Amino acid sequence: MFIKVQSMRNKFLILLAQVMLLCCQSPNSSTEKQVNDSDKAVGVAANNEKQNISPIAGRQTSKEPREYLDWRSIRINNKFPLITTVKNIEGFLGKPDSVVKVDFDEICPSDFRSEDSKIAYYGGVHFEQFGDSLDFMSIDFTTEKKIFLQSGNLKLDHATTPEMIKEHFPTIMKDYVKGAIIDDIGLPPTKELSDGQWLLRFEGGKLISFDDWFPC
Repeated sequence: MFIKVQSMRNKFLILLAQVMLLCCQSPNSSTEKQVNDSDKAVGVAANNEKQNISPIAGRQTSKEPREYLDWRSIRINNKFPLITTVKNIEGFLGKPDSVVKVDFDEICPSDFRSEDSKIAYYGGVHFEQFGDSLDFMSIDFTTEKKIFLQSGNLKLDHATTPEMIKEHFPTIMKDYVKGAIIDDIGLPPTKELSDGQWLLRFEGGKLISFDDWFPC
């Protein structure tokens, strides 16, 4: 009888030890995996935030200009696009004052220019001529009082002021308002980033010229 009781006691102690052992162990493997995966995700997010990169794309893209004067929207006297024909311009402005070959000492060379490239002068309006096509280059508003450029409800002529430009391009104009006098303003010609720009020159608070400017 004593041996039987002793055996039952031993079994009870073994069972109690197993229960205590299970209580002291870590969570089950499934729970451990969830915790580890969660920690890993937090670590990746923290690392990405530290490096200022997206978890999907590891590089930043350049910002496009929010304000621009689209060259495709501009019309000469609200009639002709900036790339037009000799026939259209001669019917509007008459025969050119002169047509001369491009002087590459004064103008930037490019892939689309050749020894046959020409500059056509119609009073204060200048075009680059390619056969029967004319590509707008610049206009001098000090000599051209009847010519204007129209883009939507923006009109550019000899009476245009910096304040008028600011109504359409307030963000860009912030970079130029450094004093009471504004001489030059540069406007992007497209939404995409470009080295070229429209160069607007002012004198006495009025627009005196508008150029399709591009660095060499």
